[in-house]
Amino acid sequence: MSASLCAPCAGEVAEHPVGAEIGGLSGPPLLSLSTQVLSDMYKLTGGKVPIIGCGGVSTGEDAYKKIRAGASLVELYTAFAYEGPVVIPRIKQQLAECLARDGFSNVLEAIGADHQLSRSNDRKRKHS
Repeated sequence: MSASLCAPCAGEVAEHPVGAEIGGLSGPPLLSLSTQVLSDMYKLTGGKVPIIGCGGVSTGEDAYKKIRAGASLVELYTAFAYEGPVVIPRIKQQLAECLARDGFSNVLEAIGADHQLSRSNDRKRKHS
């Protein structure tokens, strides 16, 4: 999803200050759209295929959203290009805080967690 070429883009991408421009777009404007595509792919594959989450990751919370949506790995590109290697320990620390906040011991436990919640809610509705 990074460096997307969508013209014209829609939704949150179009609302970004540079979202209406023609040409490549990468970084934060792509976070929501790329995470939704990742989530859809996770559903389609039933979580059986490793997925690399990319597009707009610049914080640990962003990486966490990708993981919860189904990413087994998370790619940094734009944030790394602009901030350099110092961004990695910061994102790792923030990610660890997100995992701890939600009661996960490690990344593996959080992969696809958003889908497990929706399956759990679907089961509750069927039994009510």
